[in-house]
Amino acid sequence: MVSPDQQRRGPWDAVARFASRYALVVIGLWIVAAGLGTLLVPPVESTARVHARGFLPPDAPVNIAGARMGAQFRDGAGGNLNYLVLESDHRLGPPERAFHDQLLAKLRADHAHVESATDLWSDPVTARAALSEDGKAAYTMLRLTGDLGAGRANAALDEVRRIVASQPAPPGLHAYVTGPGATIADELSAVDRQMLLMTCVTVVLIALLLLAVYRSVTTAAIPLLTVGLALGVARSIVSILGERDVFEVSIFSVALLGAVVLGGATDYGIFLIGRYHESRRDGASHERALCAANRSVAPVIVASALTVAAALSCLTFAKVGMLRSAGLPCAIGILTGMLASLTLLPALIALAGRYGLAQPRRLNPRAVRRWRRVGTMVARWPGPTLVASALVLAICALPLAGLRLGVDELAAHPDSTHANRGYQAMDRHFPPNRLLPEVVSIQADHDLRHPAGVIAIERVTRKLMEIPGITVVQSASRPAGSIPEEATFSSQAGAIGNQLDDGIAKLDERLTAVNRLAPILTQFSTALSRLQVGLSSGVNGLGDLDSDADLMGSGMRQLQDTVVQVSSNLDPLRDFTNGNPNCPNDPICSLVLKIVEPMDSLVAATDSLTKGASGLSVSTSGIAKALANADQSVGTMRTLVAQLSSMTTQLTEAVGDTRTTFSGLTEYLRDVRRDFQGSGEGGYYLPQRAWDDPGFRRAADLYFAPGGQVTRILVYGDGKVFGADGARRSPQIVTAVHEATKEGTLARSTVDITGFGTGTAELRGYVSNDFLSLAAVALALVFLIVLVMLRSPVAAAAVIGTVVASYLSALGISTLIWRDVLGRDLHWAVPSMALIALVAVGADYNLLLTMRMREEAFRGARGGTGLRTAMIRAFGGTGGVVTTAGIVFGITMLAMLSSDVLAIEQVGSTIGAGLIIDTLVVRTFVVPGIAGLLGRWFWWSPPAFLLGPLAKRRAGVLPLKTRWAGWALPPLHSPAAPGDDRLPADSLQSAAPPAAATSRGSWAADMLRAGTFRGTWRRVRDARAPART
Repeated sequence: MVSPDQQRRGPWDAVARFASRYALVVIGLWIVAAGLGTLLVPPVESTARVHARGFLPPDAPVNIAGARMGAQFRDGAGGNLNYLVLESDHRLGPPERAFHDQLLAKLRADHAHVESATDLWSDPVTARAALSEDGKAAYTMLRLTGDLGAGRANAALDEVRRIVASQPAPPGLHAYVTGPGATIADELSAVDRQMLLMTCVTVVLIALLLLAVYRSVTTAAIPLLTVGLALGVARSIVSILGERDVFEVSIFSVALLGAVVLGGATDYGIFLIGRYHESRRDGASHERALCAANRSVAPVIVASALTVAAALSCLTFAKVGMLRSAGLPCAIGILTGMLASLTLLPALIALAGRYGLAQPRRLNPRAVRRWRRVGTMVARWPGPTLVASALVLAICALPLAGLRLGVDELAAHPDSTHANRGYQAMDRHFPPNRLLPEVVSIQADHDLRHPAGVIAIERVTRKLMEIPGITVVQSASRPAGSIPEEATFSSQAGAIGNQLDDGIAKLDERLTAVNRLAPILTQFSTALSRLQVGLSSGVNGLGDLDSDADLMGSGMRQLQDTVVQVSSNLDPLRDFTNGNPNCPNDPICSLVLKIVEPMDSLVAATDSLTKGASGLSVSTSGIAKALANADQSVGTMRTLVAQLSSMTTQLTEAVGDTRTTFSGLTEYLRDVRRDFQGSGEGGYYLPQRAWDDPGFRRAADLYFAPGGQVTRILVYGDGKVFGADGARRSPQIVTAVHEATKEGTLARSTVDITGFGTGTAELRGYVSNDFLSLAAVALALVFLIVLVMLRSPVAAAAVIGTVVASYLSALGISTLIWRDVLGRDLHWAVPSMALIALVAVGADYNLLLTMRMREEAFRGARGGTGLRTAMIRAFGGTGGVVTTAGIVFGITMLAMLSSDVLAIEQVGSTIGAGLIIDTLVVRTFVVPGIAGLLGRWFWWSPPAFLLGPLAKRRAGVLPLKTRWAGWALPPLHSPAAPGDDRLPADSLQSAAPPAAATSRGSWAADMLRAGTFRGTWRRVRDARAPART
């Protein structure tokens, strides 16, 4: 048996004696370390702002697609997309336009923070997309430097907002810089602004609780001072390592760092002070009480800190930046709190004890009896207690059936942030989600800037518009979100009708000469009959006739030119109909055919008219020549006059028919345009000459990359783009684009998609995968640490299983409060963060109780008491201490409700609820109930050679030469004394094993040959039977 002097020579006693002897030195070193860190090291908040990394991993598909599009369109490769929003209380006019242009000039000159600015407002073709219908708001897209959520992106946003604020705005005009990048930045900024408030609330609550427990300012100040110095040193360490990019740090991780250190280090102080007070009440001297407390609690502190640090370190493997950045900083914080609890805390207790301070007050016997009664109830009725407790946990976990994780970052921070005020301004004047498009890029192997390419893009655009929830699609075929009137067949038909109407008007002016032909011919006929008496009068009449015939011929030639010109405008339509073998059955093609065929007939008619007019002119000239030789040509003139009269009649009839055809065709074309106007139908066709329009070319440059092989499409939808709606639509958009590009000029093209619905979908996938991997790794690590401490896989499994049960119950309660009562979905970060915290911290409380039960069992074995008595004593010794620690840590987490950021509120409330459940239900009823129900099986451990070095005796806890591994505690009722609750005194003494197994190797071999645990126990029991008798 190990003597008390040998026990005091253990390592933890040495640590306690060193801290007690050099208390002032230890305290001074911690104060100097914290002070130097505060003075020489940048605040960890500044480091987090500068060195924060992206929200999603760089290899996320949405980030890769965004970078590729930025490189193709040469407008920046970063994903920090934002918008400049202008809102006025009146219609935007020249002063607002001048303010906008001056502001854009300044922003474009800042190449360090602004990569590009896309101005749609200044172009008449695209202005309708950037200007609200009431004319009171407009927006411009800004692509800033840095990745979304990274420190560089946040710095760029701050500088842009500074530039905007420094520009004097016209009266009534408000300018906002908002967008996805601003959303993430403002969420983190809100956490940063409220961090001091959360810390102060936490410290005040902890101080009040410690004062209520200890009723001593000095005693309460000891853990608070330990926590304060540990937090100062931890912040400095994290800042130094984060500044050198050793690991990732963010504002979110800094907030959790404070909460974890405040809660964890305070718990360690409560553990050590509670055991110190217990030893002092038992009559131990100040130094011996401190050594005994450190010897008993220090291993628990180390195990607890390692458990929490190991679980938190698992967050490093997460893909999402908010989770990933919280791992190592919080792990360093809890390890710093452990170091302070092992050195600074004993030094403070030793220093206070020298002056008679921090001593235990008179123990309230009612509190002890209360916890002993709880222990007695659990030990006497472990089965019913376990069933009732499990039922409570199951009821708490029931709301998990309706768990729905929210990924809406807009709802995760206050409405008063700059970004949210910008969104609110947009919602007052624009359709929803105008600043949150999905961007689709299509890369072909040829230039798409021609009619066939734009028609193919319009086919993709139409396919996208068929997706439920899609409201607007902007593309090269629809620069402003709707098909331009001039790009439809119906509109072009109306334009042709207008041209024909103008031609008819000019034809009417030219054909007046035809109406004068009949009276002139009649007059000329009379003149011929009187040729002998009035030859000169006939000559004059014939000259007038010749002049009018020439005028008519000129008019007919102009008519033919006009008709030919109008017909040439129909060449693209004629090509369209000729290229469609099934034109009569195609609605659009048949419509075009009804335009082309009458025009071809009109061309033929005007050609005939022109030839007739030319013949008339020739005839009148011939008459004039014949008249010069009147004597010889009277007969000839009579014949020609007769021919001319006949041709005039035919010409008059042809002109009437032509006018009727022109009028009917013009009216038909105008009806086509009027009927299809605003219907969204009417056919799409953009002729090649449209590319010569400077306005259209400027609009096309927004949607075509240099070279014309890549085009992009902006897709806007309703609902919550940052939520389930955007995540659901993203794969639908990809499917629709692939369906529309299976054939035609876009076949074999490459499709990319980026945007915030796509990012949300990927975020949900990352969160799900991160949770599964974190749960597996964290539970495995915590199980191994607990197994090392308890040396029993059954006990370790019970501890981990009960912690998981408390986690599910806490998540159910949080779901009930936030979703069912307050109507808010749980933030996506809550399950992972709560799992890590509750598995680590909750396991500590269960571990402390279980280790105390084992210690009391070993101690009771030497005094003749049983396992039930050990359980009751463990409750009496740890009930108040663990409850206080759990409530303190829970209040620390619940203090995060003082934040306005939804993620912080929900993480804090879920962890706080879980810790309180673990403290009051799981640790109090479930774990002891399992231990009482399993009895000796709860302490079973495998054969020694399987455990190897883990089977070695813990110094100072189990003073036995016989190893713990390979044995189990006897049953509660020993066969030697039926109904007795006591363990045989020799059952855990250092009596030598059977003679055949005196050596270490033979003892292990003996147990291995026993085969099973039951055989091992019988072998040991039978070997010791003579000693009991």
